[in-house]
Amino acid sequence: MARGTTLVNTVSKDLQRYKSEVIIKVRRLVIDSLTRIEIMATRSLTRNSTPELSLNFIVVQKRITEGGLQGEVGVMGSDPLPAYIEFGTGLFAVDILSKYPQWVKDIAMQFYVNGQGTLQGKPYLYNNFLIVKIEFEKKLQEILDFEVRS
Repeated sequence: MARGTTLVNTVSKDLQRYKSEVIIKVRRLVIDSLTRIEIMATRSLTRNSTPELSLNFIVVQKRITEGGLQGEVGVMGSDPLPAYIEFGTGLFAVDILSKYPQWVKDIAMQFYVNGQGTLQGKPYLYNNFLIVKIEFEKKLQEILDFEVRS
């Protein structure tokens, strides 16, 4: 009977160690990915700024929750102007959004007025999010496929 108890204790310890290691790695991946999006989006804003159109009023921020297992990155607040800069308006928005998945188009539609706008968009957030998302999913799968050896 002692052999069975030892086996259960060993498996239990291995599972606990695996869980702890996975949580630490996922937490690090989430925080690193959010930080990367924040930096890339801020750099895109800086690159897209011109003397005629200074974009330094847009501040991209990350917010990390659930002990690092969840988070968000974006422009906090209710001002719609950052969305118009991101997506453009009128035909410019149609062109920019044609490259995005439907869920991004749905977000952009929340800022739709009449389709007659003439502001040329300068994407900075969602384009960078989609780049990091691909890398995040790959690295997350690698973490979840990791095997712990006793």
